[in-house]
Order: sequence, then C-alpha cells, then structure tokens
Amino acid sequence: MPRSFPHLPAALLSAMACGALAPAAAGEGQPERARVWVADDGTRVRREDVGLPLSRGEGNAVFRPGEPIRLGALRAEVVAFQIVVEAGAEPVRGVTVELSALGPAAGPGAPAKAPQALQQPAQGQGTAPAGAISIRRFVEHYVEITRRSRNEQRPRESLGWSPAARPPDDLHLGFLPDALIPVELAPPWAPYPFEVGARETRAVWIDLHVPEGAIPGAYEGRVVVGSASHGELASLDLRLDVAPATLPYGAVDFIAFYDVDEVAARVGDGPAVEQQLWQLLHEHHVDGFASVQSPAEVERLRAAIDGSLFTEAHGYRGPGAGVPPAAVALGAYGGFGDPGEAALHRVEAVADLLPPAVDDVMLYAIDEQCESPRGPGWRRLIRGSRLSSRVLVGHSCGEVPPVEQDVDLVLTPANRFDSTWARAAREAGKRLWVYNGALPRTGTFMIDAPLTGLMADGWIAASHEVDRWFLWETAFWHDGNRGGRGPIDPFTVAENFHNRDGDACLGDGMLLYPGTQRGAFSSRSVGFPGVLPSMRLKSLRRGIQDAGYIALARSASPGAVDAIVKEVIPAALDEALDSAPAAWSADGAPFFRARSALRALIPAGASLDAAGARRALAEAAAARRALVPLPRAGGEADGAGQASPWPLGRWSTTARLIAAAALGAAVLALAIGLYRRGKPGRGAEGR
Repeated sequence: MPRSFPHLPAALLSAMACGALAPAAAGEGQPERARVWVADDGTRVRREDVGLPLSRGEGNAVFRPGEPIRLGALRAEVVAFQIVVEAGAEPVRGVTVELSALGPAAGPGAPAKAPQALQQPAQGQGTAPAGAISIRRFVEHYVEITRRSRNEQRPRESLGWSPAARPPDDLHLGFLPDALIPVELAPPWAPYPFEVGARETRAVWIDLHVPEGAIPGAYEGRVVVGSASHGELASLDLRLDVAPATLPYGAVDFIAFYDVDEVAARVGDGPAVEQQLWQLLHEHHVDGFASVQSPAEVERLRAAIDGSLFTEAHGYRGPGAGVPPAAVALGAYGGFGDPGEAALHRVEAVADLLPPAVDDVMLYAIDEQCESPRGPGWRRLIRGSRLSSRVLVGHSCGEVPPVEQDVDLVLTPANRFDSTWARAAREAGKRLWVYNGALPRTGTFMIDAPLTGLMADGWIAASHEVDRWFLWETAFWHDGNRGGRGPIDPFTVAENFHNRDGDACLGDGMLLYPGTQRGAFSSRSVGFPGVLPSMRLKSLRRGIQDAGYIALARSASPGAVDAIVKEVIPAALDEALDSAPAAWSADGAPFFRARSALRALIPAGASLDAAGARRALAEAAAARRALVPLPRAGGEADGAGQASPWPLGRWSTTARLIAAAALGAAVLALAIGLYRRGKPGRGAEGR
C-alpha cells in the first residue's frame, strides 16, 4: 500500500506525543493489597498498569467503587466488559471470575418475565434457552512489546500511522493483552484459574449476548472474584438494561480475507476448522471474504456463501442468523491470471454455481498495480459475456482517481480515501471500496495502538460513503511477504509482518489466533480445532454495532445523532491531516457515553432491515459532508467542503494549485515526489 507521510520536525512530534499522554502514569497510588475493578471494552490494561485512576473509578464509564457495574444493550447485541484483578505487594494465586445467570432486576424496570441465562462456551455451541442472555468468559493473554511498529529507515512512521499520529511509547510498550482464550480451553501456559504477579494486573474479558428474543427491561447478576491464596477478592453487582429495540445485523459492511492454506497448515485442514472461522467472524458482524477459483471451492464454501452455516442446523447461535456474506471474490488478489477465453470459461463455471443471495460477485483482477492491463482486459471480456450483469471486475489502486480506472470496482486504501473521487466514481456508475487504513485517517490493525481505532472504523463507515471495508488478512501468522521473516508463534511474538521496504508491523492482518498450533509451535497450542478472537476483533465488532445504533437513532433524531457522531469522530478519512494525531479519543469512555446517548434516542420498538440501515447511514454520510468541512492544504477548514484528489495535503481549488506552483518549481517537485514515493502494500504484490 503506497504511503507518504510528511517528515515533521522532531520538536513538533514531541509536542504532539506529549499532548496525547492524558492518562496518569502507571504506578501512582499502587495498592498494598489486591483489588478488583472493571474496565470497558475500549480499554487495554497492560500487565504493569497498576494504580491507574480508572481503578479508582476516575474517568471510568462502567465502574465506581461500591456501585454496580452498569451496562446497556439492545436486543441482538453483544456487550462486553473486563474484570481486572490487581495484585498488591504479594502475588495472588488461583484467581477465578464467575458471573451468575442474569435474571430480572428487582423493582421498576424489570422485565415482566425474563428467562434465566446460562454460561455458554466461547465458540457458541451451547444450549441456552431462547431469549436467555448468554455469558462467555475469556482469559486475556499478554504478549511483550519491546519494539513498536515502524519503518526501519523512518522509525516514527509505520504502515499503521503517520509520524504525528504515532501512539505514545509509554502506553504501548510492555506486556499488552490481545488474544482471548475461552476459560474452558485455557492451556497450562495461559491458565485459568490464573495467577497475578506482585504489582501486576491480569484480566478476564466477558461477553454478554442479548438475543433478539430477549424481553426488554433491567437484568441483574453478580460477579464474584475468588482466589486460592486470598479467598474472595470481590463481589460486584451487575445491572444490564435491555432497551425495547433491535440492533440491525452488520449495519456497515466489513469483509475479511483469510488464506485457507495457511490456516490449514497451522491449525489443521478439514471443513470444521474453516467453518468455525467463518462463524466466529460472522458472530462479530464481519463477513469472511470467500475467494473461489473452482467449482469444488464453491461447494466447499456453499454453506457459508448461502448463509446456512449461520443457523442452528450448523451449531450457530449468534447474531445475523442465516445472513449470507455481502460479497464473494472470484480469484482474490488476481487468482485467475490474465484474461482470455479459457480463463473466462473457468470464471463462468464458478459464477454459475454461486447462490443469488450474494450482493456482489467481484472478479479480483490484480492487486496494487494501477498500471496493469489485467483489470481493463477482464472488464472488456466480462462485458462481452453472459456474466456482464452478474460480475464486477475490480482491482486495488490508490494512486489514480477511480473514475479514470477502466474497471467496475476500485479498492482504495482507506487512508487515501477522497470524497471527491468517491462522488465522481459513483456518478460514473463505478463502485468504490476501501481497505485497511492508518492513523490519523482511520483506525489501524496494529496491536501497539489504542483499541478505539478499530472501534472508530465502525463510526467512520457509518458516517462516510465508503461502501464496503475490506480487511486484507485475518490470520497472518506466517509473515509470508516478500521480505518476510517466516512463521511466528503469535502468542509470544507480536511482530508478524515485514517487507522489503523496511516495514515491521505488530499484529497487522492478524485479528485471529490459532486454536491449535502444529509443528514448530505445538508447545503453544490451545488444542482447539479452530481460531480464537482478539481484543481488536471485539473492538471492531463494537464499532460495527455502534453503526447500528446510529442508523436506529437517526431515524428519529437526525440532528442530535449527527452532532454526537461529530463529537466522537471530529475528523476522519479526507477530513483529517497526516500532520495531526487521530481526532477521536484513545480511551473507551467517550465512545461508551456516546453509545448511551444514542440508545436514549432510539424509539421503543425500533428495528431496521439491512436496506433500511443502509438508507439511514447514507443520509448520515450526506449530512456529514455539510457538517464537517474538508481541510485545506495549510490545515484550515474549507467552508465549501470540497476536496481535490490529493491524498496528502488537501488543495480545494484551482487557484490554490496555481498559488502553490508559484512558490517555485523546486517546492512543487518536492511535493509531487513526497506524494508519489510509496511502498508496496499488504496485498498479493506486497506479500
């Protein structure tokens, strides 16, 4: 993915980094005795983060000492929180976290009749009664971060951020949690019950799935934290208020690729592993991106492609029952090669077998080679065939305006998205998707960044005209790029991506962890035949669900909702400048409070189908264009809200271009050079 970031003066970078260090330093107010506190799902607590103000309830959206944990939800939503155990001067051994079944709360607001909940396995194959709120607990597994995501020649820059948007070291070095292991599967090297070292923290992540059939009202339960060494550590009341409205499934479209051969090599082959991967992604409102090149591959993935894999008949009990994926790729990353009659016959044989429920069938002609003749060649071939009304020919390219590209669908890097380009493409009948992303324009995959970045992506997709959002990989444990260093154990090594241009990334393309590891990494195997989620995948789910909140609330209170979204996401995509940090909060609390405000605006009984959610969010994106002006090259707002097709340094009018040219040929040449200097990305060609 080509990137060019301005090299800012060191003093300016230092000032920006200092401004981002709002949280108090870890170690302040360290307790002498063990204590338990609660964090929201947008907060990552490192192992060494003791004595945080959050632990005392300061700035904490879900926890105050002596008060119940307070959560809200819609029907068909998953809400999450973390129980953090903090040791004092001595370690705490044999820690357990138990949450009782949630029943009707006493007093006003309780549901008239509420079914009892059952604790349910993380893979969602339990037998909880219809309408019950299911509980899933995960051990948070920590990986040590000693070096940040970076470029070896430009260490402050990475594929995940511009230098000015680089998250600060003092919050992202050390032992960070990311992999989530179901407590019932916890292995000896990540045990449950677990131990908390002296002056350290450990945490359990808890998901609460409120099914579509849940009765609205207040539910309550109790979290009991015990230990073998210190007895009971805490007993915390929990209150969950279920609103009388239903969350739409997948209000915004995120589609995620995986390399089936690499998953099979690490976890094991066979249909069960791949099906579980699809179900786990679907449970998090993310579509697997099927890449099919033969009739046999269509048959292997038929249940996923037609949506039947996401039903109880296949052991699935989660959101989006029976909903098929939005898109299917014919030969991802250019798998069908050069266009020709023989290749067309192979494409026809595959396309004929695809179920009609899939919205977009995309022939993925080539990856990140804008000058390649493959896309135009395939487009001419498909247009002259019987597939002309069924198949879109697409490729990835971020350097040329989509309207000038001779394909039906263009995938552009999210951090190069340009609203003027997008509008022109739509008016010309072309489709435009975005992929990946980088701070400050979007969130980032990287582990060494705030969780709220991926949460923000859901809000960005809800309020901007990005169509679909493509994630280039989800199980990149093999570091198979050109310039890659070979397979890693993701439970012990975070640095999983390298290329020939000196980029090193932590967690890039790795939202999933292997449930089983074979071969060299078998000693770090959970023994589960499938994949496990990350905290980052949970954060992405939270943002996608928030998009559903925005769609529901906007149908009743558009002005109030637009103001809330603007406050949470002041600038994103081409509204943001690479010379500034990300505009949204690095803390989960502002997102939590905004979500509560949106929930209060949702009318009782509200629900939306997929088409209704898309219409509501299209209106939100149109309103956003008027509400949030695009920046000019110098950083000031452009009141007309117009942008040029320059991904770095916005120029709003021809007069500005002429004025810039007048500064001198040398300056102009430098600007063009900075823009065009790029690096291979993370698609097939970059790999």
